[in-house]
Amino acid sequence: MNRLSIIATAVFVVTVTACTQEPAKTEAPKTQPAPAAPAASADKKEHVFRGKVEKVDPQAKTLTVDGENVEGWMSAMTMTYSADKPDVYDKVKAGDQITAKVYDGDFATLHDVQVVK
Repeated sequence: MNRLSIIATAVFVVTVTACTQEPAKTEAPKTQPAPAAPAASADKKEHVFRGKVEKVDPQAKTLTVDGENVEGWMSAMTMTYSADKPDVYDKVKAGDQITAKVYDGDFATLHDVQVVK
């Protein structure tokens, strides 16, 4: 066998061996699971929301509310929202006056919904 044949055979063996071996397993860095998202972002401005509940849909998990003007957040309008806590759909009913917290940039969720007595 000549020198070129020996080199070609060696290259072939190394290539086949490299291709058939399982890749080295590297251990992923150990990380903590991501914490649950906070109820509201700390960097978002909080506003007080007031309105009258027109409809509660527990299956869709929505509240339709005739909301008052919230200066710097949204004009007065009737809109469908979700609540930040699932028990809201059981304690709130059509006709209730409510207050809640809302945050800049989030026009879909009412936080800390309370029925006004």
